[in-house]
Amino acid sequence: MFEIFDDMRKYGSYSMTIISFILIAASGIFFSIIYYIMSSIQTAFGAADCVLDSNAIVSSCQELWELAVYPFLELRYILIWFSFFFIFALVLGMLINGYKSGKSPYLLGLLVSFVGLVTYLGIELSNMYRTILVNDVMREMLIEFPVYNKIMINFPAFCFIVGLFAILLGLVNYQKTRLNKNPEEDIY
Repeated sequence: MFEIFDDMRKYGSYSMTIISFILIAASGIFFSIIYYIMSSIQTAFGAADCVLDSNAIVSSCQELWELAVYPFLELRYILIWFSFFFIFALVLGMLINGYKSGKSPYLLGLLVSFVGLVTYLGIELSNMYRTILVNDVMREMLIEFPVYNKIMINFPAFCFIVGLFAILLGLVNYQKTRLNKNPEEDIY
């Protein structure tokens, strides 16, 4: 998995932007599948019960599962928050990348072209997501992730707005005044 980060360093920060948008699109589906599996397992455990004879701590399987299994399965609600913070971290990384691209006008122009490319990829990913939502099982899996659903349904606009803010941060970095400069530089 860490080879991905080595490749990002090798191919530059703009490949990181494209990979970040693809990770945003894939993360919600990954987390929703895990959430759905954990929910199905808890439902299956709740439907089955047995009697445990000669056990000093518990008298039935439900009591045993309440001690051992259910606390782990209740952790599935953390996946919703983890998905939200994962998306937030990737967006923050893309904004920092936009700020760093303000070092030169060449990098800023390259960022503008990448925003166009990423917005087009966002249209394609959003169309694929809408196709996925037609399936009832996938819709049931993804219903617990409202932030992800909102982002993916409006993914082209999301890509454009994040890219626009990255460009604006790059312009700020390009236009900023240098601090602590030599006062003799401005003597004519």
